[in-house]
Amino acid sequence: MRFSIQKSALMQAVQTVSKAVAVRTTKQVLSGILLEVRDNEIIATAYDLELGIQTRIYATEDNKLNIDQAGSIVLPARYFSEVIRKLPDTVITMQVASNYMTEISTASVQFHLHGIDAEEFPKLPTFVGVQGLKLQASMLGDLIRTTAFATANTEVRPILTGINIQCANDRLTFTATDGLRLATHYVGLSDAPKWQAVIPGKSLTELTKILPTGDSLVELYLTESHSLFVTGDTRFYTRLIDGTYPDTSRIIPSTHKTEIVAPGDDVLGAIDRAALIARDRDNHMVRLEIQGDVITVSSNSPEIGNVSETVAIEQKDGEDLQIAFNARYVLDALRALDAAQITVRFNGTTQAFVIEKTGDKSVLQLISPVLWR
Repeated sequence: MRFSIQKSALMQAVQTVSKAVAVRTTKQVLSGILLEVRDNEIIATAYDLELGIQTRIYATEDNKLNIDQAGSIVLPARYFSEVIRKLPDTVITMQVASNYMTEISTASVQFHLHGIDAEEFPKLPTFVGVQGLKLQASMLGDLIRTTAFATANTEVRPILTGINIQCANDRLTFTATDGLRLATHYVGLSDAPKWQAVIPGKSLTELTKILPTGDSLVELYLTESHSLFVTGDTRFYTRLIDGTYPDTSRIIPSTHKTEIVAPGDDVLGAIDRAALIARDRDNHMVRLEIQGDVITVSSNSPEIGNVSETVAIEQKDGEDLQIAFNARYVLDALRALDAAQITVRFNGTTQAFVIEKTGDKSVLQLISPVLWR
């Protein structure tokens, strides 16, 4: 194997796939990046058996890719990426000897890294004959951004560490819950196949880091065990989570006792400031009181102090109330909505409450209150 290429082109490919390199593994090959050199392209792949990313570099005038000899090698990702990053910004040459020793060089620098036989690298899942769907990269990014934060971060219930994705009735819906909060977001999608899967939230968060901006299309494919997202020259594979996702539709209230409309930024700012006083051991508890046409947000700590702030209500329907909640949960929800005006619906002090962007029911945040005496 021997080729030369502009450093920046190879560095971009290495950075893209590095997100799927195994961090802790007993299999050395999983901590490496597979390079496959063909007639007019280089394929870079990383795969930790849960998440896989593969990207292609085609020969162009800009990247100056020139292939002298085809071949393949697995190189240790940690050292390979650092070597490429610290080389001068020029054309670099790579070649592999018969004992897998790989030379990476420029006109003035030479590195040699011990490689691994490419035959030891695991095969990526296959998606032959699988029907998929297409949607805009920006739309997919929003679906993930507005839900992924609500997944569970412990393995007590593994199914809750994933985002439940459903495609039915001309809608694509993403739903996440950790048992104390829920986030759901749907978009209209006509002529799409009917399917459902639970994909790890952490994997989808990594996907957002490589999604293009704007109206570029992303293709989605599913098998019974894996999902595949294709964007441009990059393929993103992830294993599905086994199990039955809970029926979250049953916990979303259809009625309310109190509904308010308020400025989103003002409410977010008040809760953010109250969170400075709220303590971790008290579940970051912040109190909210609705009285008349005013919201009062407050928190206190015997060791730190207290804070109280008022926000004007723009519209109100129903009774006054007092409620307490985990400030971090509500801040996450408000930031995900990113709304100038929010609608909040309550069903008393002890029931979960709903936050939406006023006039837009496609994104919903549901948060359980914190009980206090």
